[in-house]
Amino acid sequence: MIRITAHATGGGRPGERGTALVGVLLLLLLMSALAAALGVSGRTETLVARNHQSLAQARVAAEAGLNQAIQRAVTYLRTIDPVNIPNTLDSLLVDTSALTGVAFATSTAVPGAADPDATYELLLMDEDDPDREDSTSIGGDADLTNDEDGNEITDNNRTLVIRAVGHARNNTSVVLEALIAPVQLGAIVTDGDLTISGSVTVTGGAHASVHSNGDLTVDGGSASVSGDLTASGEYDGPAGGSGGAPEKPLPRIRAEDYKHHAQYVLSDDGLVLCNQSGGCGATAYGGTVCDSGNSGNDCRGAYGWQFDGPDGWSMGSAGTPLSGTFYVEGAARISSSPTLAITLIAEGSIDISGSPVLTAHTDELLFVTDGDLDISGGVDTDVVAQGQMLVHEQISISGNATLGGQLVVEDAASVDPLVENNSISGSVTIDYNGTLGTNLFFVTAWREVR
Repeated sequence: MIRITAHATGGGRPGERGTALVGVLLLLLLMSALAAALGVSGRTETLVARNHQSLAQARVAAEAGLNQAIQRAVTYLRTIDPVNIPNTLDSLLVDTSALTGVAFATSTAVPGAADPDATYELLLMDEDDPDREDSTSIGGDADLTNDEDGNEITDNNRTLVIRAVGHARNNTSVVLEALIAPVQLGAIVTDGDLTISGSVTVTGGAHASVHSNGDLTVDGGSASVSGDLTASGEYDGPAGGSGGAPEKPLPRIRAEDYKHHAQYVLSDDGLVLCNQSGGCGATAYGGTVCDSGNSGNDCRGAYGWQFDGPDGWSMGSAGTPLSGTFYVEGAARISSSPTLAITLIAEGSIDISGSPVLTAHTDELLFVTDGDLDISGGVDTDVVAQGQMLVHEQISISGNATLGGQLVVEDAASVDPLVENNSISGSVTIDYNGTLGTNLFFVTAWREVR
């Protein structure tokens, strides 16, 4: 019988070889897919990184523009008389040219930016401006889209919106907004410690608050304050007051900043100078109205002021007091009891005694001093026509004085020895109705629109 035997010449059965080939192909396919996925992921991450970088650059551009505009607006408003702030805000909504050094409604490059294409655009807006579109509340006065008079070029609540749009590569943009509004201060605000003693009365409802950025001490138990009693430091007094409160921003008080109000300058060499652009009667601006350099009494008869040499100027019982706004190059003292409209702006301290009845001659402004303010006796100021009393150093108010207005005390380092520590004592009454304006503006809210 013949046998035929077949011998395999390969390394395995045909089925096994096919399975291995399929496995290899699947592995190659998987590796190709993984490589493609990694490539896509890498490109996506690169795009995401670029977008993040562009977004960051756009935000930097917007912040650069916003910060510059805020600083310029706040600085400019500080130069405006408080009584003129409402009209000034309306004017800025129509024409921003007064804010020099800042370009509004135009594309501005960002110097030194990592993205050379980064730019920003600035807009000064009212809350009612329809261009704000999706705006939501960012302040304490409810809906900012339409909560005033419905007119985007008038400002009823003394609040403005600065919008900055930052642009960067890849058509990236960021929109930021800041709300700037005036800082509302109460009846008495000091940047240093304050002591109240005796039967001091502060009236005017919620406006009649007392705040110290240092410690506040209320002694005696008979003080009456219709508003809040707060201190950023420690509070020591009747129940209802509190310490640890946030500090309140205070304006920088310098007499020279208010000199333009003055009709007359009482110079440190005994001259009464005209400070009105239209002149003072027959005397032109800058001219000498009266010269008391030879005798301190020479200007007392017509103007009520006596020159006391290095001690400044004083108003006593002799002479005829003249109503007006006076800038004093030195200290100013009133020790008589005249009834007149007067505003005193002094490079030295102001010392008021006797029983004068004083009304602010310049709207909303009564006293400004680079030194101390010392009021004693029975001083009476007009409660209806209230005025600010702005003090660079310290205050001392005592006796039975009645004051209408607001006390703001910067509490700078004591140079003048007239007053060393802030105090209000005796039977002093201070009434503040909250009507005095301010030119002290700050950012009260901030948001990213998109």
